[in-house]
Amino acid sequence: MRRLGKRILVLAMLVTFSLIIYDGLRPSHVLLSASEEPVTFNNQIVRIFQKNCQACHHPGDIAPFSLMTYEDGYPWAQRIKEVTQSRYMPPWKPVSGCGEFKNKRGLTDEEIATIARWVDAGAPEGNPTDLPPPLEFPDGWTLGEPDSILTPEAEYMPDPVAGDVYRCFSIPTNLTEDRYITKMQLRPRNRKIVHHMMLFLDVDGKSAEADEADPGPGYTCSGDFGFVPTRDPLGFFIGGWTPGATPLVLPEGVGLFVPAHSRIVMQVHYHPTGEPESDRTQVGLYFARGPIQKKLHVLPVLNTQFVIPAGAEHYKVTASLTLPPGLNMHALAILPHMHQLARQVQVEAIYPDGTTACLVKIDDWDFHWQDNYVFAEPVPLPARTRLEMTAYYDNSANNPNNPHSPPQPVGWGGSTADEMCVSFIGVTFDAENLERSGR
Repeated sequence: MRRLGKRILVLAMLVTFSLIIYDGLRPSHVLLSASEEPVTFNNQIVRIFQKNCQACHHPGDIAPFSLMTYEDGYPWAQRIKEVTQSRYMPPWKPVSGCGEFKNKRGLTDEEIATIARWVDAGAPEGNPTDLPPPLEFPDGWTLGEPDSILTPEAEYMPDPVAGDVYRCFSIPTNLTEDRYITKMQLRPRNRKIVHHMMLFLDVDGKSAEADEADPGPGYTCSGDFGFVPTRDPLGFFIGGWTPGATPLVLPEGVGLFVPAHSRIVMQVHYHPTGEPESDRTQVGLYFARGPIQKKLHVLPVLNTQFVIPAGAEHYKVTASLTLPPGLNMHALAILPHMHQLARQVQVEAIYPDGTTACLVKIDDWDFHWQDNYVFAEPVPLPARTRLEMTAYYDNSANNPNNPHSPPQPVGWGGSTADEMCVSFIGVTFDAENLERSGR
């Protein structure tokens, strides 16, 4: 548990594949069957892009090209067909049939087939009158003006050619009394380079020491937040952002507890473009207006006592947590976290009567595409339920993501060259009633 405060990275939706310009048939060269409805960009395809792609693929955001217009999308048509048929895009790692999530991304079989028909027909543009209204991506606060805006002390400019950069910023909340947050929005100021970010609560001010010891705004935190939480580890991780993410809005009566004089640590994953770019991302906090009945707690299911042998291709590591008697809960979200040797993960709830519920399963783990998965409906976790995490790791020379060459034994640690086996589950306690208790 002493390393509970280590890095939890949740990546989201950056497209980094190499792209092939499509020089296929032009629309005028294609004969359509009379039984088929023509598929055009302006009619069907742009609507699919609006629903699934444009949150990242618009000017100024993290994706390397836009899909807002026909002129944007046509050159990449063949590649779009390939990555949608393989389900590489849109990025969504959990497999179907294990957990139902509000924030699910993905195309239906019909949408994938429609894209293929469009490309095979020469990617025609269609009638301009078929176009829907374009989506707008406002730069402001979508929930209205926050009660408190947290901003790093200065602009930060990552090395434009250094590759991925992880930087932590320790920001005082300036609260003079304990407060509950019911809504929160993370607002990246330069979406060209902000890949994703995570927020952590520092109630002891230890992150300020790491900040002061590192020159420039913030401090390096590629594998370590620079501090370990000593109080209320169940409230350590408090939120995150990935491209296309919506602001945090907790269920009515549920609040995120932020004590007076605490600090919020913002860990930002930058993906430089090769050109000088700076960023000064902000966090907007919205305080509770009405009574709060329940806190949002975060349960860690983790194993820190493992070593993956050098050369092992399918090494199994498990972690479990049994809920105490008399404490019924509901799970709101889950965030599994591992590093570069990881290949698969599954988290299950094993109920006292022996039945099971699959919470999340990922068969093709990608260190750079992690996310916080929000359940479509709260999942009941009765007292004495055992939460079981099973993970598999590839520590062989055949793993292109292996940070060690030749492979070497790897155990738990904060560096990206180390490994982790942990899942964070956001829960509420059924019996908790802060309003009744006067807290």
